[in-house]
Amino acid sequence: MSKLANAVTSLMDATGWESSPPDEAGRIRFALAEMEFFLQAPDDRHLSLLYPLATVDPGEDANARARGLARMAAAAARSRSALLSLHEGTFYLHTMVDLAQTDVEKIPLLCQNFLNDCDWWRQNRPPAY
Repeated sequence: MSKLANAVTSLMDATGWESSPPDEAGRIRFALAEMEFFLQAPDDRHLSLLYPLATVDPGEDANARARGLARMAAAAARSRSALLSLHEGTFYLHTMVDLAQTDVEKIPLLCQNFLNDCDWWRQNRPPAY
């Protein structure tokens, strides 16, 4: 069994959440009541937890939105561990977990901490986002 599959099983066993099958990019989606997030491990060594925070609409100034979110990221860096990134028009919060250095039993707690960061961002981002 892959390390990603072990991580997903550990998370599902600890939380009772259901996941989707992997999409074409290998991401496994978890849809919770107010948010969804993804797990992926393309190399089966590094687990990525991903949360789509905001999308850039066509014609929107992506640089202006990025500056606003970057200011938040700089301020949040002292107390939040999730990182902000932009990929194909979507801003994501993400964190990486080295599966070789992390016990699978710790995945649910790491996920909980990540989702706490995501919830903070969701509640504190400017209304335009």
